[in-house]
Amino acid sequence: MNNSLKVILSIIFAALLLLSGCEVKESGPTDGEETEGGTVTITGQVVESSSGNPINNALVKVTDFVNENGGATNSSGMYSVTLDIDKNKEVFIVVSLTGYSADTTSVFATIDASVQAPLVQLKQESGTGQTPSGGAASVYLYEQSSESIGVKESGSIQTAQIIFEVQDSNGVHIDLDNQETVQFTLGNSPGGGEYLHPSSVKTNALGRASVTLNTGFTAGVVQVIAEITKGNETIRSKPVLIAIHGGLPDDGHFHVASEKLNYPALGIIGYDIGFTAYVGDKFSNPVRPGTAVYFETTSGIIEGSNLTSDLGTANVTLLTQPWPELPMNDPDYPNLGKGFFKVTAKTANENYDQILTKTVRLQSGQPFISQVSPSTFNLANGGSQSFSFNVADLNNNPIASGNTISVSVASGDIEVSGDISIRMPDVLAGMTTFYFTVSDSKSDEDKPQTASVTISSAGPNGDASFSITGTSR
Repeated sequence: MNNSLKVILSIIFAALLLLSGCEVKESGPTDGEETEGGTVTITGQVVESSSGNPINNALVKVTDFVNENGGATNSSGMYSVTLDIDKNKEVFIVVSLTGYSADTTSVFATIDASVQAPLVQLKQESGTGQTPSGGAASVYLYEQSSESIGVKESGSIQTAQIIFEVQDSNGVHIDLDNQETVQFTLGNSPGGGEYLHPSSVKTNALGRASVTLNTGFTAGVVQVIAEITKGNETIRSKPVLIAIHGGLPDDGHFHVASEKLNYPALGIIGYDIGFTAYVGDKFSNPVRPGTAVYFETTSGIIEGSNLTSDLGTANVTLLTQPWPELPMNDPDYPNLGKGFFKVTAKTANENYDQILTKTVRLQSGQPFISQVSPSTFNLANGGSQSFSFNVADLNNNPIASGNTISVSVASGDIEVSGDISIRMPDVLAGMTTFYFTVSDSKSDEDKPQTASVTISSAGPNGDASFSITGTSR
């Protein structure tokens, strides 16, 4: 619409506002003037400009500034208004509805004819009629109500509307004369019962077709595809991706953990340990992103809370204090005592009840080699002697993973076997007592001599060694 026409229509609209409150009296011919004229029927449609959906009960006024008549749109957005006119002329159509900006258009009316008015699109700004289009050439995403929804019974929005637009080869949306049926299908999906409704729909006056994705019980990413079949040709949109997130936390799918069980941090202030809460819903899906999880500890300082990621994880950091100790009567982890601490994670389930999960970790210290038995050896020719020993920290807890414990011959004609090369696993308890055997390596000689064995521990907890001296023959 050019600027001059916009100005004229604005003046017309203002005049109509004045006329709407007044009774319009039809002018008759003056004495001696010959009467001519008739009626014209104006038909048209009113739609919502962004979605293209028809608008019901919009007020339609048709006038030539001599006579006027009015009507309202039906559920399809269609209207039909008959107007008395004295000659073929331009008439004006004003459409209004509460919540929308009024719009004005015009059409040339012919006596005793039915005239189709341009499509009216109501929005915040004034609309105009549409340009005739060609046939369908492409389908693309026009709008989607959300990029993510929740699984069923999650408390989140569980549907998403996707609007596709069909365009011709010039990039103009197709009109009703070139209307097509759009089929909707799911591409990749989690397979939890999600579905599309309707399965197909005809394009509206703006070439648009909308479909609703309904969620299922499984989280994942859904691909929604729109396609049109024209003879042997299929016109297909790119997949539209919508994430289905999980529901609210479930006690049976709620855990907290750190990378290791045992950390070489006894006596250390501020050793950082990362903890992660793993939060799932009752269908084993990650909870919806942004679920709050709260943390507390019996020792050290831990970040108080964090929000879950797309995978249902919430990460925090704990800074150690040097000498943790769990009470021996702790209800969750009794009889552990010195070196141990507990971390608790909390959140709320679908019933708004607090649920929690706990874990225990160990801070181990410098290794000590003790309880070596026997403390010496006196091997007969070709004989052997078995030994046991203990490697633990000052609280008699196992040292951390990555430490190595070895038994080696320092001197003499002997050899060792058994637990002589140990790489410590990650454990909270056990793995403190070890065994080895010292044997005479030259049974064909019977010559007494001094021999010795060295027990060593080395690694992130620190180093320690112990020597055993004896006689071999």
